[in-house]
Amino acid sequence: MKKFKKIGPFRLPAMLSTGAVEEFKLFFYSFGSEAFYVLVKGEVTGKENVLVRVHSACSFGHVFHSQRCDCWEQLGRAMQLIAKEGGILIYAWGHEGRAVGFENHVRVYMKQDEGFDTVDSYLELGLPIDKRDYSLCAAILKDFKIGKIRLLTNNPRKITGLERQGIQVSRVPLMVKLSEFNESQIKAKREKLGHLYEPEGLE
Repeated sequence: MKKFKKIGPFRLPAMLSTGAVEEFKLFFYSFGSEAFYVLVKGEVTGKENVLVRVHSACSFGHVFHSQRCDCWEQLGRAMQLIAKEGGILIYAWGHEGRAVGFENHVRVYMKQDEGFDTVDSYLELGLPIDKRDYSLCAAILKDFKIGKIRLLTNNPRKITGLERQGIQVSRVPLMVKLSEFNESQIKAKREKLGHLYEPEGLE
């Protein structure tokens, strides 16, 4: 088991995207420079088939509600589902911009303004398209003694990333609405990164 610092939990009454308020427990995990918030609903320790969302930080989406990505909508839907059923949401701060960091994330969006899609923008800047690692997320799940999960995701790399760490994963789709703002990104993720998207309106 990787060494980590764990603080918490504290009681967190959080407003869902529906406007309802649900109470969660929040933990903080740090593995050296890598930090995570872990939102928990219900009794999950030692359980099987726990509903889990591993969510990457996206300042544009989560702070400013950017419509150019689906990050904010996916976070909101995941919290709704976990609030209803119980489960865990792991918020990975180090995954900003698919783990290229805050500055490069800005540069990627600037490239998109020049006409490049969400994949080619990374390539134009000489950046890895997706350098996220899920081993620390798996370590958090193992700390909760969870080895078998239902993962809210459209990204097959998340599934294989956790499976390589010994977590048994079955997928639960997490769809969003297609819009004029996010259509380019979602199509590129499906066609170039293999994401399993079938949002309304995407042919």
